[in-house]
Amino acid sequence: MANRSDRKSRPVSRRPGGRSARVRRAVFDSTLSLLMAHGYQSLTIDAVAAAAGVNKTTIYRNWPTKAALVQAAAEDRSANVITTKITGDPERDLIAFLTSVANQVTSPVGQALVIATLNEANDPQVRQARAAFWRVRFDAASGLIKSATMDANAAGLLDVEAVIEHLIGPLFLRAFITGAPIDRAFIKKTARAAVHLAWCEAAGP
Repeated sequence: MANRSDRKSRPVSRRPGGRSARVRRAVFDSTLSLLMAHGYQSLTIDAVAAAAGVNKTTIYRNWPTKAALVQAAAEDRSANVITTKITGDPERDLIAFLTSVANQVTSPVGQALVIATLNEANDPQVRQARAAFWRVRFDAASGLIKSATMDANAAGLLDVEAVIEHLIGPLFLRAFITGAPIDRAFIKKTARAAVHLAWCEAAGP
């Protein structure tokens, strides 16, 4: 029979996706649900903790501010729902990407997140969280854009961020300003226009 010192020296086996993952999931889900229901101003760490069934110190230890918590929840959701897969078919990849972005920004959660950043635009913490969120999302999409605009990118003149802006800008315009439909024909046209712009830019004056 193993003695006590032997048992202490053995590494502890941890199940992947254990308690910490469940806590994280519960906190993020509760954060987004409460944001949708009550808006950013009324969202509190105490309410999230109660809804998630965790101690509020657990939340503060990982996300010290409300803005940081919402940012983390938004990044987690986007990482799970926004498609940046590269298959070798540039047009299909861009359409899949834009379709996933459209589904996100027209969903109740996506709209609540955008509205929160607009309503709280004067809050320094929100502005900082928003900038950090978009930095992560632009980095995640950059590989897809470079693959889809390979010929233009080879010239060394491609502004990847500008291409991403031209891809997703029209979606936000329709979703939050004009209310025009975001259908497959519109998404396909937007993808082609962004790639064409990249090629024209790389060609120079």
